[in-house]
Amino acid sequence: MRGVIELIGIVLLPTALGYALILSGRLARWAARHRQVERRITHPVLAEPIERLAARLCRLHAELENLETRSDVPAKGVRLRAVRGAYLDLLRAACERLEVSPLPPGDHIPQAEIYRAEAGLRERGLDVRAAAAR
Repeated sequence: MRGVIELIGIVLLPTALGYALILSGRLARWAARHRQVERRITHPVLAEPIERLAARLCRLHAELENLETRSDVPAKGVRLRAVRGAYLDLLRAACERLEVSPLPPGDHIPQAEIYRAEAGLRERGLDVRAAAAR
């Protein structure tokens, strides 16, 4: 009987060690993500300067307008989604920093909401369309 128990232990030991390694890796990744999110929330001083944020926002707005009007761009849909997503992320960050009512969550935001956020930022002194008008 003891031989059978030892055999079962020998067979199950590698499986149990494999599961332990996988779970410890997942736990480490979860803890790292949790610390990263917590650090962003508790340390707003580490945030990007508003001038730099404004410059990136103006550049992305100009790039988005240019990309929307061109027809000779390969994989235009993919590039447009990527630039629009980056622009929306920066627009949300600028709205948060300048205390403008935020955009709704997600990537499918009505154009009217984007115009409203841009107008709110313009009232606070940040015109994202200034670079595109040049």
